[in-house]
Amino acid sequence: MLVQDKEAVKQALTAGQLSVTDPATGYHRAIGADCPTDGHAATVWRVVRGSGQAITELTMHCPLCGNTFTATAESLFLR
Repeated sequence: MLVQDKEAVKQALTAGQLSVTDPATGYHRAIGADCPTDGHAATVWRVVRGSGQAITELTMHCPLCGNTFTATAESLFLR
């Protein structure tokens, strides 16, 4: 199930985290983005950190087509 919680994604990146814990279930939801080439869910491949360990850029990798791309903040979601 994909969760479009932009505020939770923003807070996680600011805190330097690649996942968000669901308070109801304890499940860790990973940050992901859809591949611009084929629309398949891509996972984090590379992380760029700024001051205070905040994540400033995520490079994603699509396991289906092999595309590597930089995700925009608007394209990120929780898996």
